[in-house]
Amino acid sequence: MQARFISGLVRAGALTALAALSLSAGAQSLNLDGDNYINGQELVRLSGDTLQAAFAGKTHFGTYKTRRERTGTNQFRETTAADGTTDYTEGDMNIQGVWRVFDEQICYQYQSDEVPGVHCFEIFEAGTCLYGYDPSVVGPNGPINANFWSVKSLRKGDVSTCDDLIG
Repeated sequence: MQARFISGLVRAGALTALAALSLSAGAQSLNLDGDNYINGQELVRLSGDTLQAAFAGKTHFGTYKTRRERTGTNQFRETTAADGTTDYTEGDMNIQGVWRVFDEQICYQYQSDEVPGVHCFEIFEAGTCLYGYDPSVVGPNGPINANFWSVKSLRKGDVSTCDDLIG
């Protein structure tokens, strides 16, 4: 599993590099300075040890921006263990996988044909809400549009400051 995860990550990195090239080609029309506020709260990029601490040994309740075709819901629960394993529930689907932090990204790979490949996000925190962005919509100073988030979550036990109730 570990070798497949790294192999998949290399492919995902190549796709991110291609997306970054296309972003830089259209940089005149995009705000690469970053849109660092959502619902009046400043978005703070998590990276390295801070990103690791936000997920290691934590359970997150979250929502995707769009409904998942495979389960008919956009809600999920995920426990990211400190040992790098994860337990993910979305609707009636429950799968296990692995997660890792690489600099400014958190990446997941699941042991399921229903969720193939490696999935990486850049995470920004606003209050207690964590927003996950596809790396292709993040410039050097933050998301090119704060509302381009793909997923947002709240850690179990936190009081929500998200714009709508999750968890």
